[in-house]
Amino acid sequence: MPQKIFIHRFHCLNNYGSAMMGLVVLENLRRIYGNDTQFFFDSNGFSGIDEINAELSRPVRLQHYALPDPVTSRFKWVRSYQKRKYIFTAPEIRPFDLVVVLGGDDLSEYYTDKIYRDLLRYWRWSKNTRLVLLGQSIGPFERWRNRMVMRLFFRNIPIYARDPWTVEYLKKEFGLHKNVFPSTDLAFADLPLQNDRERETRTLQTYGLTPDTYATFVISGLQGKYYTPDRDVYFSRWREFMQMALQQAGNDFRIVLLAHTFPPHANEAALIRAFVNELPGKLRQHLVAITDKIGPTAARHILGNGRFTLTGRMHAAVSTFQMGKPAVSLAYSAKYEGVLGGNLGRNDLIIWADEPSLWHSGEISRRVEHTIQYLHRHYERLTGNIRTKAGEQKKLIENLFARWNY
Repeated sequence: MPQKIFIHRFHCLNNYGSAMMGLVVLENLRRIYGNDTQFFFDSNGFSGIDEINAELSRPVRLQHYALPDPVTSRFKWVRSYQKRKYIFTAPEIRPFDLVVVLGGDDLSEYYTDKIYRDLLRYWRWSKNTRLVLLGQSIGPFERWRNRMVMRLFFRNIPIYARDPWTVEYLKKEFGLHKNVFPSTDLAFADLPLQNDRERETRTLQTYGLTPDTYATFVISGLQGKYYTPDRDVYFSRWREFMQMALQQAGNDFRIVLLAHTFPPHANEAALIRAFVNELPGKLRQHLVAITDKIGPTAARHILGNGRFTLTGRMHAAVSTFQMGKPAVSLAYSAKYEGVLGGNLGRNDLIIWADEPSLWHSGEISRRVEHTIQYLHRHYERLTGNIRTKAGEQKKLIENLFARWNY
C-alpha cells in the first residue's frame, strides 16, 4: 500500500479547473489509503497547504515537493553523464510509491509543441515507480517527435482518458489498446465540501444571489491566444452577450462575472475589473462582479445555482453541468468536443470561437444569441437530460476509485 504519493501537475488553487481535479484525487486517495498517507504536490507557491486542506472534508498530510534539476555540474562532460544517468535512475521520483499525473489537456499541442519532453519524463518515471495518467485529454499531435514517443513508449503506462475522443485517438493513431481506459473529467465528481448546504447558502448570500435569477459569465483570460488579439473587440462582444442575455431574461435578471483563474495562470480578476470599468451604467445595474479568490467549492456553488453559464473556461461549464444546469461554451480545442460533446452529448451548447474573424465581424454575437435563445426554448428538456448525463459521469468516477488498485 502506498505511503507516499506524488500528485503531479497539481500546483495550487488558482485555476479552479485543475484545483477541482486535484481536490477530488486527494479526497478519494486519502479515503482509499488512510489518513496516514503522505501526499506531495509540485507547488508553485500560490496556494498554501492550509488553503488546500480547507477545501477538503478533513485535512490530509500534504507537503510541497520541488522537482530537482538533474544537471548541476559546470563541466560539459559531467553534465552529459548526469543527464544519461538521470534518464535511467530517476532519483527525483524514487521517494514515492505512486505518482498520479493529474489530467487536463497539458499533453496536447495547444500550449506547447514539445510534449515529447513530458512524455519521456513519464515513461522514465514509470520504470522506477508506479505511475498512472488520470483524467487525461491527450493529443492531437502533429509534431513527429510527440507522435514517435507516444507510439514507442506508452504501451504499458495506464492512461485514464477523460473523453471518448481521446480513447479513440490513442487507439487508432498509436495502437494503444490494452492500457487506455475510458473515464471522464475528474471535475464531474462532487467536490469534498460541495454538499455543505450552509456553505452554499452563505456563498450566495454574500453576493446577494438567488438561485435561477442570474446567469454566470466567465470571461476567459486566454483572449489573445485563442479568440482575438484585440482587447477592445473582445470586450465589445462580451458587452453584447450581456445585453442579449438581459433582453431575453427580463429586468430582474442579473449577470455574475466570475473570475475562474488567477496568477500565474491568467489574471481574470484584473480582466473583469478592466471590463467593468468600460461598461455603461445601465449594464452595471444588473451586474455582480466576483473578483475575489473564493475557491473552487464556492465557485461551483455560484455556477450551479445560476440559470445558465456562458464561459470561455471549460471547467466552469463542467461545474455548471455537474449541478444540473446548462452551460454555453466558447470553445477553442478538442477537449470541448470530447468532455462536453462526447461525454454529455452537448455539442448543441458548444460554440467554436477560436477564429478572430468571428469576433471582428460580430458573427460570434449572432451565434451566442442563437444558442441562448435555443437554451431558453428547450430549458426543461435540456436540464433533465443534463442531470441524467452528469449523474452518469459522476458514477464513472465513483467506479474508477472503487476499482482503484495502484
